[in-house]
Amino acid sequence: MRGWHQAYLVGFGFLCITTIACARDTRADDEAAIRAATREWNAAEAAKDLEKCLSFYAADGARYATGSPAIVGARALRKEWQKYLSTPGSFHWTTARVEVSRSGDLAFETGNFVLKTIDKEGRAKTTNGKYVCVWRKQPDGKWKVVADIDNADS
Repeated sequence: MRGWHQAYLVGFGFLCITTIACARDTRADDEAAIRAATREWNAAEAAKDLEKCLSFYAADGARYATGSPAIVGARALRKEWQKYLSTPGSFHWTTARVEVSRSGDLAFETGNFVLKTIDKEGRAKTTNGKYVCVWRKQPDGKWKVVADIDNADS
């Protein structure tokens, strides 16, 4: 009986090491997926497509915008985005960095944005800033934003 247990443990250990060694690192693919999603999100925002913009958030997603309390959950995000997309102007962001965790379930994205609006006097106004998005891989393998944070440079 003793020999059987030892052989079992050795075999099990070999299986574990082989599984770990053969696990594929998907971070480069995940980074590419997040960058592609960001490009799609930029296009959806330019098109003022509310449903597409909301589709990038996880069900428990939150937005932390300059000068605003936290906007948490689908209902609050919908209300905020409806207001935002109905105002004149444009918003464009450029990804600087995407870092995916070793575990492959979380990532963060950083970059810069340019917001162009019209003030109450009808004058064009440009605001430059930076942002951080925290992404979480969903059970279906898609990446969704759980935290969307931005602030103006000045």
